[in-house]
Amino acid sequence: MRDRRRLLATVLTATLLGVACAQPATKQPEVATPDPAAVKADIEAANARFLDAFKKGDKAPIMANYAADAILMMPGAPMSQGTAAIDKVFSDFLAQFALKESNLRTIDVAVGGDLAVETGTFEWTLTPKKGADLKDKGKYLTAWKHQADG
Repeated sequence: MRDRRRLLATVLTATLLGVACAQPATKQPEVATPDPAAVKADIEAANARFLDAFKKGDKAPIMANYAADAILMMPGAPMSQGTAAIDKVFSDFLAQFALKESNLRTIDVAVGGDLAVETGTFEWTLTPKKGADLKDKGKYLTAWKHQADG
């Protein structure tokens, strides 16, 4: 009796699997592949606006780069998640420093669907409210997601 149940279960499973596989495939909507060069140009333009706002100490255009679910991972600091937390990071930063000089270089942009991952390098000089200028350089990685508003 146990062998008949096992055989029946095996046949039933194989039949259901065969029926499931025989169903016509649902056609997925075609998604246009974005032009990587155009995406890179858009990212470089956004970076230029970001640095310009940073130099002016204007937080609103800086925050325009961050979606509601964004995550910011500054070196030596806890992860900041969401626009309220990221806004506080930039408020605190701009209260202590001004961006004097900057050089941001996008090295590569990998594009897949509505996501792009940018890798790059930066060099900048920060002027603290008190004290001598600080020069910093490093590398960064940014994940960009195309939003409905462009």
